[in-house]
Amino acid sequence: MARDLDIGMKCIKYMLFISNFMFVMVGFLLISIGATINSVYYDFELFMESHHFRPAHLLIAIGILIFFVALFGCVGAIKESTMLINVYGTLLFVLLILEVSAAIAAFVMRSNIYHNIEKNMEDSLDDYRNNTEAQIYWDFMQERLGCCGVELPSDWENKIDNGTTIDLYENKTMVPFSCCKFYQCRENLIYERGCLNRLTYIISESALMLGVGATCVALVELLGVIFAFMLANTIRRVKTNEELQRQEYRQRIYEQLARGQEEKTVTPVLYTPSSTDA
Repeated sequence: MARDLDIGMKCIKYMLFISNFMFVMVGFLLISIGATINSVYYDFELFMESHHFRPAHLLIAIGILIFFVALFGCVGAIKESTMLINVYGTLLFVLLILEVSAAIAAFVMRSNIYHNIEKNMEDSLDDYRNNTEAQIYWDFMQERLGCCGVELPSDWENKIDNGTTIDLYENKTMVPFSCCKFYQCRENLIYERGCLNRLTYIISESALMLGVGATCVALVELLGVIFAFMLANTIRRVKTNEELQRQEYRQRIYEQLARGQEEKTVTPVLYTPSSTDA
């Protein structure tokens, strides 16, 4: 029985080490994904809300925490400490909850991002004439995404004073030079698609990646939680069995010592004088 428990504990311990190695790799992946998506979001920060950044920030924080939790789990497995392993399993469970929260936040953000970005685009479009920041973000987006205006180039009508003039529906409309496929172009060389759908697609797909990634990591962490508590339970059983064996061994020693003491004890013989002694 003790041998089976010892073998089982070693197997679970090795599985826990493998899980921790996977967690470290996942931590690197989470930090990389979160940082990449975060940098993409900052390129279009003017058109986004502050809560759009939270899933990426949370993913980076979880990636960093995973390193410390994995290290804690390895120390607990090496020391075969029930308490440390239980704490490790609890910490993993907390990370699992954070991962699920990040996934939910990403999916919720994905569902309502279109209207948020549309409103911010329309507001910043009105500020383009007098706001340098709006000019920088709009020009960057239109050049990078190959688009013009919110939904159509005609959105720029009466919005700017300096740009290239084009004919739209028999009306002269001025659009920024960033709408041009080539520098200072004319109407036949501007981007004809609006930026709303393109930017929404990028942010939406990024949110989907965050949500799916967080969900997958949560499933891996669930396995880690199971392994941790299985190992803690096995360690407890092995240590209990070893303590019982030690007590049984001590009891046998005491019994052997007591038996030996009894064998050495000599029963005194009472001498009674007989008549012949006289």
